Parts: sequence; C-alpha cells; structure tokens
Amino acid sequence: MTTPSPASSTLQGGRLYCLQAVRQAHHLQLTFQLPCLHAEYRKKADDYLSHLIGHEGRGSLLSALKSRGWASELSGGVTEQSTAFYLFDIVISLTEAGLAHGSGAGLACVELVFAYLELLRKSGPQKWAWEEMANVAAMKFRFQEEDDVSNLVTNLSMDMHRYPPEHTLVGDYVHELWDEKLIASLLDSMTPQTVRIDIQTSKYEEVCKALASEIPDMKQGVEPWFDFQYVEAVIPGDLLERWQGARATEDMSLPPPNHFVPTDFSLCCEEAKLPAEEGPFPAPPALLVDEPGLRLWSKTDSTFRLPRTTAHFRLSSPALYDTPASAARAHLLLKLLEDRLCETSYLAEVAGLNCNTWFEGRAGIDIKVEGFSHRLPALVDAVFGTLRELDVTEEVFARVLEGLQLKYRNMNMKPHKHATYLRLLSLKESMWQASDILKELDATTLADVRAFLSSLLGDASHTCHLEALVHGNVPPRATLDLARSVRSVLGPCATPASARPLERAVELPAGGPLLHRAGVRNGEEENSVAEVYRQAGRDGVRARALIDLVEQLVGEPCYDTLRTKEQLGYSVHSGMRLTHGLLGFAVVVVSGVHGPAYLESRILEFLAGFVSTLRGMPEEEFENHRAAVISAKMLKHRSMVEEADGMWEAVTSQKYDFDARAREVEVLQQLTLPEVKAFYEECIAPSASTLRQLSVHVVGKAHQAELSADAGEGVTLLSDPSSLHQRLPLADLEATDPGAPVGVPDAGPQSDAPAAKRLKGA
Repeated sequence: MTTPSPASSTLQGGRLYCLQAVRQAHHLQLTFQLPCLHAEYRKKADDYLSHLIGHEGRGSLLSALKSRGWASELSGGVTEQSTAFYLFDIVISLTEAGLAHGSGAGLACVELVFAYLELLRKSGPQKWAWEEMANVAAMKFRFQEEDDVSNLVTNLSMDMHRYPPEHTLVGDYVHELWDEKLIASLLDSMTPQTVRIDIQTSKYEEVCKALASEIPDMKQGVEPWFDFQYVEAVIPGDLLERWQGARATEDMSLPPPNHFVPTDFSLCCEEAKLPAEEGPFPAPPALLVDEPGLRLWSKTDSTFRLPRTTAHFRLSSPALYDTPASAARAHLLLKLLEDRLCETSYLAEVAGLNCNTWFEGRAGIDIKVEGFSHRLPALVDAVFGTLRELDVTEEVFARVLEGLQLKYRNMNMKPHKHATYLRLLSLKESMWQASDILKELDATTLADVRAFLSSLLGDASHTCHLEALVHGNVPPRATLDLARSVRSVLGPCATPASARPLERAVELPAGGPLLHRAGVRNGEEENSVAEVYRQAGRDGVRARALIDLVEQLVGEPCYDTLRTKEQLGYSVHSGMRLTHGLLGFAVVVVSGVHGPAYLESRILEFLAGFVSTLRGMPEEEFENHRAAVISAKMLKHRSMVEEADGMWEAVTSQKYDFDARAREVEVLQQLTLPEVKAFYEECIAPSASTLRQLSVHVVGKAHQAELSADAGEGVTLLSDPSSLHQRLPLADLEATDPGAPVGVPDAGPQSDAPAAKRLKGA
C-alpha cells in the first residue's frame, strides 16, 4: 500500500462556526480534510466511508439520530477534490429536539457522529461490504442507460484529468484493489481535533447564547462577500476529549448484506423473441385491465433491452383532497410512509432500485418504483404493504410532522417559485392555499392520521381507484400479478375510473387583464418577479403545435432583448404552459433592480414588437425554426424510464394520447408562417382582441410601494386568487375513453400471493 502524503493543512480543525439561516431550518455540518486520493481511485476508500457513514438502514448513524428524534436527514461523502486534499462532509438536518438537546446548539449529535466513527474503527474495514459495493458498481456500469450527450462530454472531459486513458469511461465505477490500511488511515484522521463544525440555523441568536455557555471565548465576524454575521470559536479541550471518548451505542451496528442486490439479468423480450422497435415514436402500452378500482397499462420493452423496469401507480380518492384538513393528513400520511420505508428504500437504492412518492393534490398519491427488474416486485410489495399497515410512535409522528410543517413554512421563499404558485392558485379549480394546509397540520394529531388511513383504506371504504403503468423487462402476466397484488393489499378499491376527480382550470375572460400582487416571503429579499401569462385555449394537437412553434420563435429574441440588451434581471425565460387541459404562454423576469410593474411593461413592449418581427420574417428563417421543433419532437427517448414517464404523462392527464408526438409532427409539417402569425396576433400579442391575460407580481424589498399603487386603466386587481374559480367559468373537459382492455394471453389461474414470490429468481 502507498499511503497518500498528507496535505499541508488548509482546514483549521477543532473550530466551530455558527451562521444565520434564511429558511426555517437547522443544519449541522462536520468537515474533515483528507489527503488527495486521485492516485488511489481503484481502491474507492472514500466511497467505502461514504457508504457506511451515509447509510440509512438499521443500525446506521441516521437511524440512531432519528430514533432519538434529533434529525430527519443525513448525508456523508467527499464534496471537494483537489490535487492538495479532499474534503469529506457529514451534513445533518436537525429537528427542533436535536437542536435543543444538551446545550441547545445541536452538539449532542456531534457526539453520536464520533461514536459511530469509533464503531467503524473498532470493527475494522469490512471486505464483504466493499465487495458488495464493487458488485453493484459493475452492475450499474454494465447496464447503464444513455445520458444526455452534453452531460456525458462534460463529465468525460473532467475524468480525463483524473483517470488514465484506459479508465476514463469506467474510473468512477472501478473497484480493483482492496486496501484496508488506507481505509483505516482515513478513519484515523477523522477526529474531534481535525473537524470543522458549521451550524446554520434560523434560531441564530438563541444558538449563539447556548454556545456561549459551553464555549465562552467566541468571536463575532462579518462575511465580506455576502455581508452576513457569524460567530467562530476554538472548540474547548474538554469538549474535544468528551467526543474523543464517545463509544458506539446499543442501536448502532454495521449494515447487513443487501438483499435487494439483483442476480437475474435475463431479458424477457429475448425469451419471447420480440423484435426491436423501429422509428422515433414508441408503440403505446396495452390496456390489460379496466374494472372498478383498477386500470392497468403494460408494455414489455424490446427497444433498450436492459434488465430494468419502471412501475407507476396513482391512488386516487375524493377523500384525499376534499378539505384542507384532508389534504394536510394525506400529505402527512405520505411523509410518514417515506420515513417508515427509509431503511428499506435506502437498501434498494444502493442496489439500483429507486422509489419516489408525490402528493398530487386532488389527483391523488403517485408512487414510482424503477430500476433493476429482479427485485422490483419485492420493493413494490414492501411499499404498499407498509402503507396498508402504517403505524408509528408519537415520537416519530412528531419528528415527521415538524419536517412537513417546515416545508410549508419555507414554501415560496424564492420569488420565482412564489409567482408560479400564485398563477396556479388562480387558475386551478381545486388548490388549497399552503397557509390553510399548514394551519390544519398544526392541529393534526397521530389519532387523526390513523383515522384518516382507516377511512381511506378500511374495509368499509370503496372510494379508492388504482391506475398503474408497468413498462420494461416484465411480461404481461407478471405485470397483472403485480397490480392485483397491490390492489389486494390496499383493500376494497371499487371506484370506477370514470368516477375519479377530474381537475379543471379557470377560463380567463377576454379583454381586460387580471393582476395579482404579493410581497416576497422573506422581508429582506431584493428580487422581484413579473410573470405575464396568456391563455391560448383548449389543448389539442393543432393548438399545441402552434404554441410550440411560438415558443421556438420567441425564446431566443425574448432572452436577448430583456436579459442581454436591456439587462432587466439575471433570469428571463418564456414558454408554453399546460394547466389541466388549457394551453398558455408565459414570460417570466426576475430582477434585483427593477420592480414588477416596470418588468411587465418591458415584457409587453417586447411581445408587441414581436408582431413586426413575425410579419417581416423570411420564409427560410421560419422553415429553420419549424425544422428545429420537428427534429426535437422526433428525438428517440434516451432511456427506458424516460419512455415510461412519457407514457405516464398521457395516463395521468386522462387523455391517453400516447401518439400525441407523432400527430403533432404531422400538423407541424403542414403549418405555415401566416397561420403562426395569425395565432400569435389572436392569442399572444398585447393588441389581441381575445386576449386572456393574468399577471403575477411578486414585489421585492425596494419596491413595496407597488403593492398599493394604481393598477392601471382596464386592469382588474385580484385580492384573493384562490377564489377566481368561483367567479369565472371552468374548462369543461372530459377524460378520454381509453378503449377496451386487451387482456393477458394465456393468463392462467390468478394468485393472491405477494408479487415478489411469483417472479423468476425472486
């Protein structure tokens, strides 16, 4: 073994810094300086440490922190690399209890960190764990999916400086040399004397006072570039000695072998002798089942020919979003599920299986599981089985509730996100305000969530509907078994698809524009935002082709005029918007100098001037733009999951227009410049007689007077955007009939056994 030579110390160890957080949050970061490991890349010693320190399974450091109610998240790994040194960070998201425990500055968590590091030292480097990492890395490299070309080139250009030519492609994955002495030496360098601690908290003053009780010799400073206050201190010797003597607790242990690592990589498309798909537009999925409580779509991949599968599920019920209270409980239920699954889903993620969940409001709860096919059914069974039997302790409930409350309190702190939120709040028929949901969260108890889950999935409930799409290395028979297994776990789902909630949007009135103003969430925020939205009618193939062409034509001149030439702000973008079946076009400008009123005036001036640009546009220039849009539409999907996500979008919109891209290309090939000019002048230009406009102004610190200024002639001010749907008509949209199910050939007898028990090799 060649031990890397230690770098001259650039990180001052044994020091602590505390600084103010803008958002309501508390983060504890421990940073250690390691020697440069460029020459040791085949040993992956730093990855080994990251794997164990950042582990989220049973016995892990995060598990120990969560069991005490002190933390919600943890990450560990190398964040900075140079030829002089590496920096290894351990970042912990603290709960209020974690911040308050002990001295009240989050330092109790530091002691647990050093206790876990001592466990790793005492146990010694584990070759089996490194070999498991090597096996997974080789598997991921062998079956990796195509990346974006620009990202690939960027990463390879950096890797050419890090790895020799023979390892440029595989350097991040290669595990060739097991070096337990190197791992031990890195662990030995991660001590209380070498650590730098950063505490970032929204309770800055309180934490500074708490720190003063343990560290009396603190100094105040001001960061010269961003002008914020902080305190720094040398950590006292007695505190360092206490951390040095920390020992592993009973709930800490090394992780067990990962049972999610796949071993079967056979391809069912080859077994079934399916021909490869040709052309840019993939075949649609087949509707296998359409019955009360279940609609199932399936497609066996024969294009990418990888042992991967993507499974999408949407659980819908009116009970999930009929009041702010039910919305709060549904979202909290999902977060409790994520927390309960944390140890399981982490093991799966390490093995190349990912599970993601989303609360989609009135539409329902979305669950997506994707990755290697072999163990995917086992993860699906675990997810829905945990949801059906979900129960937690009061301590876990309090920790998860606190995290979700923080999420809602911190919502829309970025002005551009605030503007988008307000636009959607104005347009959607059913969207509860974040403040109303937060109010209900503050009053929610564990008993409330238990009662909510029982009413949703209990034996007396028949309000749920499950729609699923399974695409990849899976035959129809296994897809059907998987879906029926999920449905049997959930209970008596009996709602037909036609009875599901259908989301609708407000049709804006023609004529006078609407305006909503709001101040920034953070009173010190300098940036303002103007978002100008033009509604362009019902979604359809021709309408979407027209607005896609407008987006292509407007994009570069809009940025060039408003950002480059006029320098209104650092962020300028324009593009199509699709809101529950209604098309629109928006221009958004973020500025730290100008107020929203001036930003909107410049946007309108540009949109008006673009009429002349279109009228004077040469036919050849238009043809180039049209060809660019068609070319983008005809790009093949880069990965199996990308194709699955595209099909899922057609499913969740309830339009089932799987051939939308192909039909839009046909329309684009026929569109003419005069037709695009007419569409722009009728729907987008400020002079349009049928103009349907909504503007949202988020007003920064220096322009607060605009909140009470006159809106201008013909402009209608909206004081409560969430009430707009009560005064204006809603788009009368209907879900598309997906057709009759094709069924499963040679289905054979059905089974109620868990799906993981029925697939080959599982």
